[in-house]
Amino acid sequence: MPLTVVVIGCEHSQGLSKKDDRPYNFAQVNYLAPNEGWKSEKGECKPVGLVQKQIAMNPNPSLVAAFKELETQFPMTCELHLDADPQNPARNIVVDIKPVTGKA
Repeated sequence: MPLTVVVIGCEHSQGLSKKDDRPYNFAQVNYLAPNEGWKSEKGECKPVGLVQKQIAMNPNPSLVAAFKELETQFPMTCELHLDADPQNPARNIVVDIKPVTGKA
């Protein structure tokens, strides 16, 4: 089942680490979600509006290109199609993006 959210963009990082020159290649989708605030015995945060959240994305060049093609249309409501992360099957990773027509 896809995750329907307001996408504001993505980030793709690739290169060699400063520490030991190990290669890295990862990507993340940035989206807006309702601010849920918090409450504890000593205080609370009463939220208003939205917050930026991130979810891991497959750094496949075709998926990164799909985001690049939509760049001028963000923010926009999209369906993010998820699959198990091959490096950590306990978490989801974005494997496709589909704009939802008729929503901002």
